Amino acid sequence: MAMRITIEMFSGRPNPSWEITDLDRLQQLRERLTRKPEARGAVGSGYTGLGFNGVRVDCTESDVPGGLPSSFELAGGGAKDPVASSELAQALVDTIPRDLAEGGGITVGDTSYAEDIRETARGEIERSLHGESQSGAYSSSKAQREAELPDGWTEQVQALLARTPTCDINSEPFSPGYWNHPDVQYRNNCYNYAVAIRTDTEAWPGRAHGYKIPATMLGFQVAVGLYKDGLHQFGYPCQPWGTRRYVVALCTGAYPSGLRDFHFYRYHIEGFWSHKKSRNEARVYDDSGYWIRDPGVCDRGIYVEVYPYLFQSHDSVTIS
Repeated sequence: MAMRITIEMFSGRPNPSWEITDLDRLQQLRERLTRKPEARGAVGSGYTGLGFNGVRVDCTESDVPGGLPSSFELAGGGAKDPVASSELAQALVDTIPRDLAEGGGITVGDTSYAEDIRETARGEIERSLHGESQSGAYSSSKAQREAELPDGWTEQVQALLARTPTCDINSEPFSPGYWNHPDVQYRNNCYNYAVAIRTDTEAWPGRAHGYKIPATMLGFQVAVGLYKDGLHQFGYPCQPWGTRRYVVALCTGAYPSGLRDFHFYRYHIEGFWSHKKSRNEARVYDDSGYWIRDPGVCDRGIYVEVYPYLFQSHDSVTIS
């Protein structure tokens, strides 16, 4: 038996994931997990908004011990015993390989990514135990969000709502069935969803064109990847007739540890926006449960920074 551990914490970046194969360690963990069934929650049974969703465990071989499900979640808010769930989640976080690299690989000698993930996960597990990582834990108030909007943002969104944007658009009605199908949902992230392109790779802006977003992951650095992929700032220039043209909003943010991520929203012709966090389902509501009429002032959890301009995606965009 082996265990695949995944910390469900990002939307755009790949979630940290690694496999435990050491037999002695597996035996110890298996005994602890089997003894405390109320510490285990079903996958997706707790908090599923933006930010930390828990530590997922997948038993990757067929010889799953009796009493232990093949997949379950710890410290995500769905366990009957949150204290035991938190303790077990912390124990699993301690098994992160020292040389873990982004995307699940190993970078010999470089421990910085693993250390950042471990510090962030420990803090989020503690906040989850005290109910602090739920909706609104990091997001500012609506009034603060409105005050912090970039110049020109409100005018862009109002033009969309008034059906008088700079460029013609042909955004489709919200129809999440395709993106919420298991074959698609678990392999495509917020960027795939925003530009409506399935790659099954959890796409990154710019990766298809050799660009790597710096770890600082500021909005303009993510936007460089968008331009390389073929997106344009909305209205500069307008896309020709005969192409699918989606309007996309970019947000960035950080956990208290400083670990950063990005997130996207897509506009729909009905006048609202939708989004998809990492492997989660596509949805039209924000972290407070309200339908998203303006991504600049909705509850975005840790993604508190709004990029000043909307983007337009179209058929000639290439991502990976």
